[in-house]
Amino acid sequence: MAIIPKITVTQVDNVPKGAPGIAGKVAVVAEFSKTLTAPISVKSYAEAIREAVTLPITNSSPVGDQILDSLFRGGATDVIIKDISPSTAGSPTGAEIVTAATTLEEKYDILFIPYVLTDSNITAVKAYIDDRFEASHPVGLIAPITRTAATDYVTTAALFADGGTFGLVSQQFTVNDTVLSVAQSAAYYCGLVSERKVDASFTMKTLEGVEAVTTEMTFAAGDNGYKLVEAGYPIAKCLNRAEKNFVIVNSRLPHVATATDGTQLHLDLYMERTINYIINLFNLEDYFGEKNNQITLDAIEQRLARIKHDVVDIQGLVNDIVYSVEKVNRDCVRTNIEEIVFDGVITEIDANVTYDVI
Repeated sequence: MAIIPKITVTQVDNVPKGAPGIAGKVAVVAEFSKTLTAPISVKSYAEAIREAVTLPITNSSPVGDQILDSLFRGGATDVIIKDISPSTAGSPTGAEIVTAATTLEEKYDILFIPYVLTDSNITAVKAYIDDRFEASHPVGLIAPITRTAATDYVTTAALFADGGTFGLVSQQFTVNDTVLSVAQSAAYYCGLVSERKVDASFTMKTLEGVEAVTTEMTFAAGDNGYKLVEAGYPIAKCLNRAEKNFVIVNSRLPHVATATDGTQLHLDLYMERTINYIINLFNLEDYFGEKNNQITLDAIEQRLARIKHDVVDIQGLVNDIVYSVEKVNRDCVRTNIEEIVFDGVITEIDANVTYDVI
């Protein structure tokens, strides 16, 4: 199980402000019609088609071919393509998907797997995500999901109770008058997440370009929509049908943390992404190979102080970062992020109205 810094959340009357950086590099692990012997980096849909796809794209094309348009239409601009070559005819097996995903070693922010995985395969992918977190290269998984019953969705979500996902998508979106598959809808959501700054919550925010949702859910206590939102799924609902305005009900994730008052709460998407963003900033890999002397240690401490100032005071991503730097031995300097303090984000408003009738 991954070890995460202590997370402290204080409730305030506004959401985080500022202009943080983007952490939107997506690694897509899927089968494509062109066999790729190594991962490739692409910056546009046209480049992805040229490098990884044999046209035309049809319903019988590999899943990787079919999700690219949705991914880039959603907003992705920096994508690593990892091709899976199935050992047998047809779609890759769960084991092949897991093997391909867990061999990615380069830097990226979002792992997108456009296949519905079993809980067993998700557990294997989660172990890889945990390893990356502990190695200070955190990523978040986005994937489609279909389960038979609400209880099955809750069981799957619980696998991410200590983090590791940016959203498992269970609904189909209609975009540009086209009903997307669940995999394509997850790709579109992935594109939306990747283009947004890390402090962007999706709670009750418009899903740009989404014109309809299948299946629409209800959210009274006990309804499936309520259960899935409570479990940490990004469930969309209609806010204004005439204007084709659809929103994510709540971008809380399955990740559970403890607030300052001791209550258990689900981290919002922006919190999960911000934690990963800060960890990557504190990694300081550009110092690897530097001569081991006190000046270098001082330089590291000064750099971290500048990073904290930028994240806390300039970008306004978090209220505080508590950290320490220690020299372990002649070849190792350890940075310990001990606590990250967030502002709360409003997810519910209880409106009490009194009417005087005269």
